[in-house]
Amino acid sequence: MVQSVIWLTLASLAMRAVSMYFQVYLSGQIGAAGLGLMQLIMTVHAFAITVGTSGIRVAAMYLPAEEYGHKRFSGIRTAMVWCIGTGLLLSSIVGTIMTLAAQPLAVQWVKDIRAAASLRLLGMTLPLTCLSSVLGGYFTACGKIKKLVIIEILDRIATVGSTIWLLRRGMKGDLSHACVSIVAGGALASLGSAAALFFFMLRDLRKYPKSDDLRPMGSRLLRFCVPVALNDYLRSGLGTLEQFLIPYGLAKCGGSRTKALADYGTIQGMVFPILMFLSTVLFSVADLLVPRLARCKAQKDTARLRSLTTRCLQTSYLFSAAVAGAVYVLALPLGQLFYHSADAGRYLKIFAPLLPVLYLDCIIDGMHKGLGEQIYCVRVNTLTNLLDVIGLFLLLPRFGIGGYFFTYVTTHVINFFLSFRRLSRVTGYLPDLRFLLTVILCVCTSAGFCALFLPAEPAWSTLFLNGGIYLVIAALLFVLTDKKHA
Repeated sequence: MVQSVIWLTLASLAMRAVSMYFQVYLSGQIGAAGLGLMQLIMTVHAFAITVGTSGIRVAAMYLPAEEYGHKRFSGIRTAMVWCIGTGLLLSSIVGTIMTLAAQPLAVQWVKDIRAAASLRLLGMTLPLTCLSSVLGGYFTACGKIKKLVIIEILDRIATVGSTIWLLRRGMKGDLSHACVSIVAGGALASLGSAAALFFFMLRDLRKYPKSDDLRPMGSRLLRFCVPVALNDYLRSGLGTLEQFLIPYGLAKCGGSRTKALADYGTIQGMVFPILMFLSTVLFSVADLLVPRLARCKAQKDTARLRSLTTRCLQTSYLFSAAVAGAVYVLALPLGQLFYHSADAGRYLKIFAPLLPVLYLDCIIDGMHKGLGEQIYCVRVNTLTNLLDVIGLFLLLPRFGIGGYFFTYVTTHVINFFLSFRRLSRVTGYLPDLRFLLTVILCVCTSAGFCALFLPAEPAWSTLFLNGGIYLVIAALLFVLTDKKHA
């Protein structure tokens, strides 16, 4: 189990590294404003995928696993026939609507006619994207994670390669062609990955017998998907509205539409990929925690549950605080080295102190899944998404980036507080305040020393030297001040 998590973590880090390289390349090709426009286009696409799958991906994980658990092996084939058939039908309908409405969506929502061609192509390829999503759910349910990860890595590499090839065939500065090239590159890669997943699924299903009666599975699929889909519609809809409000509010604050897109692209396309790069480590740990916590809860082993929660949260807190300090110290060189952007460096420094909240939220969400608290998490996430929309609508037009930062911090802190409080009630976990304060003291002292006395030149040698000095000082301080937890 631990070896699988390590393998998955390394694979996820590799994929994120490829994605970051791709973002750096795109920022040089289309600029911050282009990244902002592409982010809005993909926001529309994400909502279309949500409607096109309507909970079917989750059903493709749940129903085959349930049939396997009951030794009804013919039901595995039946479940996948219904999931794939329903998914293709629904995504084709949504994709057709998106294709026909591409121009109105570009004008009314994205506020840029250059997005129309990309939205049209995304609508045409939506069934392919949704098919890949459903097939991914099946392989997750079967526990064939390694095969799925290998295909995903190859898909990511193919996306980068085909996109770069297409971008070089257009005129530099033609943002419409650039966005279409990015979409087309992803579609070509999805075609290959979907074909590979479908082939492996067919080969896998041959060992299971066919079922004569398919109707009961259809009603089960409907009962399962409707509540999941309604919840996904609400959350995705609020998230989509939130993303569109950011450039809208920034433009209303007094800047031009191009400047608003550039600021939006800098934060979403440059800053957050760096901030969340190492969060994949905690996502892998969260996946490992789900079955362990579920067993502890089923066996009513409260002592083991509290011990596991304590160790995981303390380790995650130490890790996230260390990463936050490193990002703060290295923010300006990172912004210049990766994106040649002083704005990216400044935003990295501003958001860095929030990383412990963002990272711990990842691990707490995983714990809630293992404890059967998903419904509570859905309610909290929906509430904070709604607060995000209200805050952005009211504050962005008046305060610009300051309003965005205040809203983002406020809603994420509220989300973290509510989720953490629920976890404490369920597990009986009480935070060790001495440990928390010790970590804060060590990280802040080390980061403050490095920020004051070390140069912030945009050079790789400076980046590694400053990062190494920061980690050594923080580690020494922690060992000296808290031998109990070291």
